[in-house]
Amino acid sequence: MDFNNRIADAVLAGPHRFADKWLAVDEKSVAPIAAPSGVDDAVLDRLRTGARFVGATEVLRCGLEPGTLTERLAVDSELTSGGSVLFVVPDLSGAVLASGGGYVLVAGTRLFLSGAVLGGVDGARARFGRTVPRLAERFPELPGVAAEYPPVEHAWAKRSEVPAESGVGRQVAAMESFVRGEVTGSEFARTWYAARMLSLERNERLRGPLGRVLNHLFFVLEDYPIDPTLRDPGDTTDEELLAEVRAALHRLA
Repeated sequence: MDFNNRIADAVLAGPHRFADKWLAVDEKSVAPIAAPSGVDDAVLDRLRTGARFVGATEVLRCGLEPGTLTERLAVDSELTSGGSVLFVVPDLSGAVLASGGGYVLVAGTRLFLSGAVLGGVDGARARFGRTVPRLAERFPELPGVAAEYPPVEHAWAKRSEVPAESGVGRQVAAMESFVRGEVTGSEFARTWYAARMLSLERNERLRGPLGRVLNHLFFVLEDYPIDPTLRDPGDTTDEELLAEVRAALHRLA
């Protein structure tokens, strides 16, 4: 078995999917990306960024057509591609698979995907699902791919959709507690930030009004000094913060 086959066999379970055994190592995930133009500059930029995030200076380009060889290429090189191809970082922590059909599959560790798939795997899967209807006539494989890789978590758009025990649910609960006068501004800010970190760790996704309101409040809190002794002229005051939180809850209602 030649070098090209060894790499492909370690990563793939066929020309259209990654091997479960490879995905199981370090809990890798897969994100489908619409690519009606094939492996274009946008796809290659994903590969480059993911490779840099795992410290790779080279990538392996494995042609999937019979008789093609594996090339070792610098991350900053052209990385040009045509036809069916597998790109892999040398430590096998991330890969990009293109086998035609109007899409590519990006897979790897959390670190690789944090560079290659901005917004997270669930967000990429949701975007792919929304893109499929307009491309399905040209690329009939796409609906099946979307069905195979659905978002794991639902993207919440309304306050009523959010579980109380979630990070986002705890953010909203902190807002309600602050408006009721149960906590100070500093206590609210610390609790809200901790809940936000929990939400990010759990890859909770937001969209629509809920996402806009909480994003706005995040920027408001950036100008609010938790330690009152560090407050400068122009910083958000407790009264202004309370008014912003009350308005946010009103919009969420």
